[in-house]
Amino acid sequence: MKKSFIVIGLGRFGSFVAKSLANLNCDILAMDISEDCVTEIARDIEHCVIADSTKISTLKELGVASIDHAVVAIGNNLEASILTTMNLKALGVKNITVRSDSEGYREIYERLGATEVIIPEEASATSLANQIASDAILDYYAIDKDYAIVQIQVGPKFPSQTLIDLNLRNKFDVNIVGIIHEDKFYIPRGTDYLVPSDIMVLVGTKQKIRKVDAFINQETK
Repeated sequence: MKKSFIVIGLGRFGSFVAKSLANLNCDILAMDISEDCVTEIARDIEHCVIADSTKISTLKELGVASIDHAVVAIGNNLEASILTTMNLKALGVKNITVRSDSEGYREIYERLGATEVIIPEEASATSLANQIASDAILDYYAIDKDYAIVQIQVGPKFPSQTLIDLNLRNKFDVNIVGIIHEDKFYIPRGTDYLVPSDIMVLVGTKQKIRKVDAFINQETK
């Protein structure tokens, strides 16, 4: 069963998170109080709504209590972000990720019920460091202190083979959740081939992903 997400706040950060989740074939509801923001993302996200997340009655009507994971990405309105986090906690949402523009607010959000607090500048720095350290890593998103979602491109000399033969899960304990082939994303089966220039979307521990990166680079030399 697919996990369900709501992303509240559709600025640059929130829109990127929403589109990334949609590309991973997740059930997603995108929400913002701004009509312009919702109109913009509606081109990419099927389920969007213009609504005020500071009103708990609105969240109840939208069925947010049954959502698996909420992302609060309201970056320019501290009061709205705090009230939204409180509302989500009151509705019993178990996983709440909150964007904060300052480390100083981390403890406040955690006390209000956030299960994770993301500071975009820190996350971007981590992503950049991982990308420039490897020619194969195209995108990097840290889920928590241990796990990450990474896009790794297959080099031009990599020998085409099925995912069963590649056997990354047993070798490295990582999961291939998607493949981008000729700019099209799909969820692969074991019999599907991985070919040069394909992009693998991997989920696993950061340590194991680094080993996959080294393996892919070794195979492409």
